[in-house]
Amino acid sequence: MKASVIFIETLKLLRAKTRKIVHQGGMSSGKTVNILMALATAAIEDIEPGVTTVTSMSFPHLKAGALRDFERYVYPHFAEAIRTYHKTNHIFYFENGSIIEFKTYESEFDARGGKRKRLFVNEANTFDYMTFFQLDYRSEQTLLDYNPTIRFWAHEKVIGEKGTVFRISDHRHNPFIPLEKHEEIESIKDKELFKVYARGLTGNVTGLIFPDWMMIEELPTDIDNWIYGIDYGYSNDPTVIVKVGRRGKTLYVQELVYKIGQIPPIEIRKQLYAHEYSEQPLYSEHDPDMIKQLKLLNVGVISARKGKGSLNAGIEKLKEYRVYYTSDSRNLKRELGMYIWEVDDLGNSTNTPVDANNHAIDAVRYAVYSHFYRDEATWDGDTDTN
Repeated sequence: MKASVIFIETLKLLRAKTRKIVHQGGMSSGKTVNILMALATAAIEDIEPGVTTVTSMSFPHLKAGALRDFERYVYPHFAEAIRTYHKTNHIFYFENGSIIEFKTYESEFDARGGKRKRLFVNEANTFDYMTFFQLDYRSEQTLLDYNPTIRFWAHEKVIGEKGTVFRISDHRHNPFIPLEKHEEIESIKDKELFKVYARGLTGNVTGLIFPDWMMIEELPTDIDNWIYGIDYGYSNDPTVIVKVGRRGKTLYVQELVYKIGQIPPIEIRKQLYAHEYSEQPLYSEHDPDMIKQLKLLNVGVISARKGKGSLNAGIEKLKEYRVYYTSDSRNLKRELGMYIWEVDDLGNSTNTPVDANNHAIDAVRYAVYSHFYRDEATWDGDTDTN
């Protein structure tokens, strides 16, 4: 197994019984996977086995993040040392008696349980401090990781404490991602976003356009009138397909396809039908040739509503809804944390969105804004306004 600097140093700190390890990292630094690798190694090495708890703000976040990373990248390397994986309870039982569990806590009262050997709080900047306090108090060692978009309780209450080690990483510490990903991150133009995501430094990312979209585990099963949106990829941009449903003033979104470059129309059709598409509207950005070819394949493609003011009007339309997106919509989640308003020379937010980190979001906007003006009545069968 090829080891990264993050893995080697984290394991060294765990072996040294470091009380708290705070790992602040930029985009694609590999911090979460390598922390999980180090925790699994420490669990194997424990002479006195104990429990390691991995947690995050909600189970959809945990499932889409740390648990998925453990299943995909860590478990295969440690399979011989793991006796059982209880998939229902998300617990890995090691041959030596050690346990790594993945669980979430609804409140600080829920966190007042038994003691543990180690605690790992993934995406700690989304986590409630008092819940962290209760869990940390009952842990021999605690690890945190997060993207430093803005200062939060870790900076005020944890970093600088006696017994706490603070580390920063960025994509340059990760030898496992392709050159194209390194170049993409290095090309981030916004200075504040570059500082946070390309260098792992604490930033002040304000002016997020959609700060309140929430993650859920899966789409509801009682919605009939789904619509779809597509944003085409050219050169280094991705082709994105999304699925959108509505119940009252709530939208449900799933990212279906996110693939760099242009996808042939026949492949777009194939991907649609692989995701329960059956001639519903597919709202497309303006590309007459692609639209023509998709129509020849009997895809119900419709040119998205565009024109002067349509971008901001579409954003405002989305803001009228409470929006949930599924935990497997990883690229949409990433975009939501980076899609911001431009700022003027004085640092004030303008009413113009930065034209970047918006491919999946654009696909959602095409679908919702265009459908609202074209055929809103087809979404009115449900009277729930919650």
